[in-house]
Amino acid sequence: MDNDRARRHGKHSELGCPSGARDGEADLISAVPTDLLLQVLVRLRCARAAPRTSILSRRWRGLWTRLPELTFRDVAPGPLLAALSSLGPAGAPLSLLDIHVPEPQHKVTMLLRAAGRLSPAAFRFSHQHELENPYVDVDLSSCFRRATSIELEVQFICFPEPPSEFPALESLSLSGCLVRLAVVVPLCPRLRVLRVPRAFYQGDVITVRSASPQELVVENEVAGASTRRVDVEAPALKQLTVFLRNSGDLSVSVLAPAVEKVSWRCMYSGVRAGLGLWGLMAARLMREKSSGRQGVLPPIHVMFLHMVAMGDPRTFPDGELRFTTEIRKHMITHFSGLDVHLMTPGHVFGAFLLRLLGMHPFCTAARSLKVVLQRFERKDGCPPHSLLDGALLVRH
Repeated sequence: MDNDRARRHGKHSELGCPSGARDGEADLISAVPTDLLLQVLVRLRCARAAPRTSILSRRWRGLWTRLPELTFRDVAPGPLLAALSSLGPAGAPLSLLDIHVPEPQHKVTMLLRAAGRLSPAAFRFSHQHELENPYVDVDLSSCFRRATSIELEVQFICFPEPPSEFPALESLSLSGCLVRLAVVVPLCPRLRVLRVPRAFYQGDVITVRSASPQELVVENEVAGASTRRVDVEAPALKQLTVFLRNSGDLSVSVLAPAVEKVSWRCMYSGVRAGLGLWGLMAARLMREKSSGRQGVLPPIHVMFLHMVAMGDPRTFPDGELRFTTEIRKHMITHFSGLDVHLMTPGHVFGAFLLRLLGMHPFCTAARSLKVVLQRFERKDGCPPHSLLDGALLVRH
């Protein structure tokens, strides 16, 4: 009974108590080495939960400020700013600072600057809501000089021309941002990985010229966006992923002699090049696994052409020359497979394929041909057993 009464009044507990120890017993938590206590807090993986452990013992108070990794989830900006401000040079160097802001806020710039003062080695920041003032300028170069990795997912953050370099940065990911790659990339001399998904490019131009990147991902899939020029010069590049939309003339220059894996997609907002009755809607160059009689062969790159049947062949003056010029823009690396997707109400495509295979880019490179028909709905179509409704595969 006495023990129950004492427990209710908080005089002692199983895990520890404010007085430090139970009568006649050692305070086991207070005896635990600090390094071990920090390991316990690290495994919580939540900077919001770590300070709450101070109720267990006085030894826990303030220990969270010495954690090498801090993750903030679902913390309001006010308390989050206070928590970041409580950290300082006296704390342990941060190897990771991960912040996710759960609701729309106008204090994004303040949070980024507060985080930058802590100079984390790796920084992740996510705010997936639109800002009250679009395209807020944020200069991160002066704050994150120690960072080796930065991942930002922020709608309508604008990066002006940074006044200084990111000397240690090796990985950079920018999503939802307005960025001028031609200015940012040269200021990252050690950059190995650059990912810019769902971004806005100043002037609708993608320019990456650097000797260090080995992986590059640039995607301009925002509705209504149009990329006018792609200029990539990266001699060490191994992996290239590009997704772009185009509504006018497109200029492409890619110099990446060491590239091994390419995923290239271009979608046109309208038909601007074609061959005969067929207009080009999209072009893709993808790396795919191949198979043969001896089993699985090494992966190959396949060129995909998405064509739509047009009603008037006079739509494409100088058709073959213009069509060849447009296709060559997407030949980023060697390919040996050709997939042609035809959208048509009928099934007259033999002459088109013979003409296509006779063109120089394809007759010298393509070793296999696959034709996929995507039929328009019509009442008087071919019988269901027609072989023309499937795929035709030809190898030579």
